[in-house]
Amino acid sequence: MSTPTDRQQRERVREQFTRTAEVFGDYARAHRLGDAEMLARIVRASATDGALDVACGPGTLALPFSRHVRSICGLDLTPAILERARLAAAAERLGNLSFALGDAQALPFADGSLDIAVTSYSLHHMADPSGVIREMARVVKPGGRVGVIDIRVPEDAQIAWMSNRIERIRDPSHIRTLARSEFGAIFAAAGLRVFASEIRRDPRQFDNWMHVAGWHRGDREYVETRGLLESTIPDNSADFDAQWAPADPGGSSEEPDIHFLHTILYIAAEKN
Repeated sequence: MSTPTDRQQRERVREQFTRTAEVFGDYARAHRLGDAEMLARIVRASATDGALDVACGPGTLALPFSRHVRSICGLDLTPAILERARLAAAAERLGNLSFALGDAQALPFADGSLDIAVTSYSLHHMADPSGVIREMARVVKPGGRVGVIDIRVPEDAQIAWMSNRIERIRDPSHIRTLARSEFGAIFAAAGLRVFASEIRRDPRQFDNWMHVAGWHRGDREYVETRGLLESTIPDNSADFDAQWAPADPGGSSEEPDIHFLHTILYIAAEKN
């Protein structure tokens, strides 16, 4: 697969998250609060910190983090998903939370102006993930912290290839999931010292996973993604641990759902 230019990728991301702003926003706000609380803990968020949520989406980190920090800005490339975050913040009357439309690879903040910069489930959408981490490192103070949550692939190149192939068919804005060693190298190159990391396995249901991406049974993207995921069940060749869902007690004649696991990596690092 050829790597898209930065401009092409920004357009893909805007298109994908404009199209799915409502369904993705509902999912992320409902199901990723635990992610936000875990990252707030390991990145040592405190009431004196000024923070930034890069590629904030519907406020996945920004809204929960606002209860742990002095102030936080949520920045995103897509106006539709950013509006979802603004509306949610207004509904919750969060006075220490602001939003900005902008590019994660050119953050509109001065060097060393923040205590914390975080991002969640964004780097696999980035044409240059190392550039995003460099920008996050740039805007935090010496001793400031950078935190990341993202999906992770094993070090095995063939398994990683199959995992990414499945992800790209489901979501055209997906570029590449990184392995743990790649995250470590990117952080080190940006002058960041990793001081905490955790892994967890996130159970997903295939139909819901496709629904969040804007697809339904019968759509070409649904059929192709499902076919590939089914092909990995015998030997777990994409590290999804996919398996057929329990039989429908109602006796539906439709194909059964598939249950699988995403591997989620949490990283907290300090600027040297």
